[in-house]
Amino acid sequence: MNTFKAEVNKIILALTSVGIVILLMFPVSLSANHFRYGTMSWEIISDNGTHKTIRLKMENGWTANHGGFNGANSTTYNGLWVSGYVGSIKNNYQRIYWGDGTYTNPKVDFKIKSRDTTTNDTISIMGDYSSSTWTDGVTHSYSDNGTYVVYWGGSEREATQNSNGLNWRNATTVTITIGGDNNTSPVSAVPSIVQIQDNTTFTYQLNSTDADGDNLTYRWGTRAEFFTSFSGGGTSSNVSGNYTEPTGMTLSSSGLVNWDVRDSVLSDGDGGEEDDRWGAVIMVEDRLDNGSVKSYIPLDFVFKIASASNAPASLGGIPTGTQTVSVGNTKTFTITSTDDSGVAPTITVLNPPSDNSSIWDNTTSTSGGTTTFRIDFTPDSSMAGNTYVVNIRSTDNAGMTKDQSFSIQVSSVSNADPTAPTLISPANGDNVTSPVTFRFAGSTDSDGDNVSYTMYICTNSGFVGCSGTSVTAGGNFVPPFNQNFHDNLIPWPSPLYAATISQQISQDLSMIPKLFIMLGVLGLLSVIISLSVKNITHRRILYVLFLIIIGTVSCSTSSSNDDELAEENSTDTTAPTVSSVSTTADNQSSVSVTDNITVTFSEAMDPTYVTTSTSDTNCAGTIRVSHNNFSTCVRMSSEPVSSNSNKTFTLDPYDNLTVSTTYKTRVTTGVKDTAGNAMGSQYETSSGFTTDNSSINVSNSGLADGTTYSNGTTYYWKVVASDPKGGSAQSETWSFTVQE
Repeated sequence: MNTFKAEVNKIILALTSVGIVILLMFPVSLSANHFRYGTMSWEIISDNGTHKTIRLKMENGWTANHGGFNGANSTTYNGLWVSGYVGSIKNNYQRIYWGDGTYTNPKVDFKIKSRDTTTNDTISIMGDYSSSTWTDGVTHSYSDNGTYVVYWGGSEREATQNSNGLNWRNATTVTITIGGDNNTSPVSAVPSIVQIQDNTTFTYQLNSTDADGDNLTYRWGTRAEFFTSFSGGGTSSNVSGNYTEPTGMTLSSSGLVNWDVRDSVLSDGDGGEEDDRWGAVIMVEDRLDNGSVKSYIPLDFVFKIASASNAPASLGGIPTGTQTVSVGNTKTFTITSTDDSGVAPTITVLNPPSDNSSIWDNTTSTSGGTTTFRIDFTPDSSMAGNTYVVNIRSTDNAGMTKDQSFSIQVSSVSNADPTAPTLISPANGDNVTSPVTFRFAGSTDSDGDNVSYTMYICTNSGFVGCSGTSVTAGGNFVPPFNQNFHDNLIPWPSPLYAATISQQISQDLSMIPKLFIMLGVLGLLSVIISLSVKNITHRRILYVLFLIIIGTVSCSTSSSNDDELAEENSTDTTAPTVSSVSTTADNQSSVSVTDNITVTFSEAMDPTYVTTSTSDTNCAGTIRVSHNNFSTCVRMSSEPVSSNSNKTFTLDPYDNLTVSTTYKTRVTTGVKDTAGNAMGSQYETSSGFTTDNSSINVSNSGLADGTTYSNGTTYYWKVVASDPKGGSAQSETWSFTVQE
């Protein structure tokens, strides 16, 4: 019997050993370590004066073949599995702690947005399916003012080289002021795993957006913020020590990640070997104008070292800056990718804003080794005010990935984007010398909005880490210098009409030379009379006659002067008129978008009554320029500048005018001449002037950061056109190589 028991124990021990060995042979992804990525965001949806309600949203990444997300069966998905996994719902899956002592009960639901078998990832979003209809995010109401830390987490984090523990916690701060500020958190997104080619220098731009337009900054997270464990009731067990960042990786406040993974810097033994993984935990903060933090959201994800022999495919056409899309409008994004293997890569969207194809639709085509991926986005009214960060991935035939993202904001304001600028020179692939002259054709805007341009030049085709430069075609018009311009530039005192006593003093002073002459003549005649008339009585008679003559002449002169003075001081009642309206160009049917507008009057005007709109596009001031019958007006950079003795006034638009657009000029009866006379009726040009669609030329010697062009280096350039309502369009991306 004892022998039998001993044999059984041996068999059990052997089976246990075999089981352990089998478990060790499974990939890490089948172990309990399955959390790879998390981010959160929130928005205020109501404030009734006693409670403020938020909607919390989350996006997460998991090991695709982990038991929690693998298996097409009713047990795993509670009967809500969809073939192919995408669209499957795990209900009652996780619990959210609201920071006010409460938590979600029942637990929240998760819906699979995408699944990438190459990197073994599943991306999910959190929401509510309790009514058998999916709703993004869950809501919670707060009855007291304060700052609340909303969080959730678990104990099954992906293992990484910079291990800070396997517990994971994602948190965001929500500041509640009932009846007050309605701040909305930033929104961000990244892939679960970002692959990096080994033995290279790597740059990655994090992308975030904010519906309030707040300034956003990035910082490393802390160990307590991301690695704290807590019980089922939410009681935290804080971890000590500092967060261990990926060795040598840097993060700028603008979200630019730089990492040198060359073997000379990060050797294989130090975590630079192929398939080594590094965790990154980052906080995105929105800030007040004084720099203080309003809220923060987490970014928790993984970098993976990939093969040194396989470079990722290139990605082109990723939009720069937040893309504003009006409800009901369709905005098209065209993205291309090329791989050096000659095999066209595959482009996917990891987290589309909608799984409704009438809202978000993708089409793919290939030509040779290039893939063209077209996205058509038509947001509906339920998306108004929402912001998104969309992750685009290109995967080559060997499984290497290239990731890049862009931001979208949905607006309820109707607006048409400008057309895309057209690049002209340097031609794509040209060899050039520095300084480089760039030439492109400007955009048109069907709304007639003013269009501004930003040019981007970069050493990588994705423009990662490169800032743009505002483009102005030509300088501002400066009137020729003359004394009248000088007098209006510097506020010298204007000539004044003084009181009557001053006029008398002035006239008396003007008579002084005449009196001296008369006295001289009188003296000379006295001498002549004395010498020629000996009789005293006769002399007296001559003197009397002479004085009578002098008196008569003086009275006549005085009367004449009085008449002249009266005529001079008679009231000016003539109303001024507009003599002409012109631009810098001679041909008013082909005006440059950089031209100024000049208005000339029939007489000198009072500059204080000659005004225009300088703060916005509302039609204000007494001189207005408009392309849409004065529903809106061109914003000017300053008040009109006078010249030609205050008869001519020049207006300088704040932005370039829109190409191929007709503008009219209106002068209201609010203008007045120096005598205070207003125009008798409003003046408006009948046909106006039309801008041409000629090209814009820009010359420079280097990049926006001040770096000069390097001989033998290839650069990429594009131009983005923007209107004041957030509409934008970008040109193609072309390259040039500097050859000195």
